[in-house]
Amino acid sequence: MNTFTALIKRELLDGKNGYIRVPAILGALSVFLVIVSTIGFGATIEFDGVFDSHPEIRNFGEAIDMAANSDKGEHELPAAITLSYWVMGGISWVALPFVVFFSLLSALYEERRDRSILFWKSMPVADWQEVLAKLITPVVVAPLVFLGVAVAAQIVIALFLSLVVLFQGGPVLEMWPLGLMFGTWSLFIVHYIMSTLWALPLLAWVLFVSSYASRLPFMWAVLPPAVVAAVEAILFETTNFLEWFGTHMGGWQVRYGNPHVDIDGPSDFLNLVFGETWEALSYTLANGQFWLGLVIAGGFVYGAIEMRKRAI
Repeated sequence: MNTFTALIKRELLDGKNGYIRVPAILGALSVFLVIVSTIGFGATIEFDGVFDSHPEIRNFGEAIDMAANSDKGEHELPAAITLSYWVMGGISWVALPFVVFFSLLSALYEERRDRSILFWKSMPVADWQEVLAKLITPVVVAPLVFLGVAVAAQIVIALFLSLVVLFQGGPVLEMWPLGLMFGTWSLFIVHYIMSTLWALPLLAWVLFVSSYASRLPFMWAVLPPAVVAAVEAILFETTNFLEWFGTHMGGWQVRYGNPHVDIDGPSDFLNLVFGETWEALSYTLANGQFWLGLVIAGGFVYGAIEMRKRAI
């Protein structure tokens, strides 16, 4: 087996609670809540006069049938269903930032704290491989696991709602807008890659802190940026560091696009998201701050490798 692949597998097994069990539990909870809300409370199976202007609509199947045959149904219904699947199966995404942050924070700290680094250093594995594995697992592999769980949850929810629509005489095929479903899954990957590359200097900083902090790594990760921001504000009365920090945390996404676009329905929203993703890619590749951030991230990763070489 390839050495680096084995290191990634080891990291996954060591952090299986955060990388595997947390998304699996939250994904199962998403499915459970959809089933309970549908069967237990009847809000989806029987509408019981919810649509007063359309008394002929008595259940979910008839609502889907009416939407499919409406003037905008061909365009709006697939988008609405796709977005609904993301909302109904999206609970697990809440945990992802915490899993990434605390995994990086403990990656190199824990092996020094419990002295297991002595054992791992006796293995024929280079320090740079160990550090990169500890960076790539939470930053790249874990989100793919979360996406896999989210996709599985969406498919299970689609199967369940298809059964509901089938028994109520509705159009089952309308519950499977496969083109949009695959498109949004791919879109997530593209957008996550861009967001991760923008945030990489911050993520690499957390990993670097994990490589040298002897105690309280959380405080070491949070306090220095806070002190830098406070000193700049007091001495220079500027907020350049905070603006730089905010940009890499996600603020880069408000620097492009048209904020005055009219959104008249789910399809307009998806079209906007798809279009702005490619515009964001162009903006990212042409942005000097983005490339400088990657250089800074490389410096922090190099520092983490050097610190691990000197760790005993």
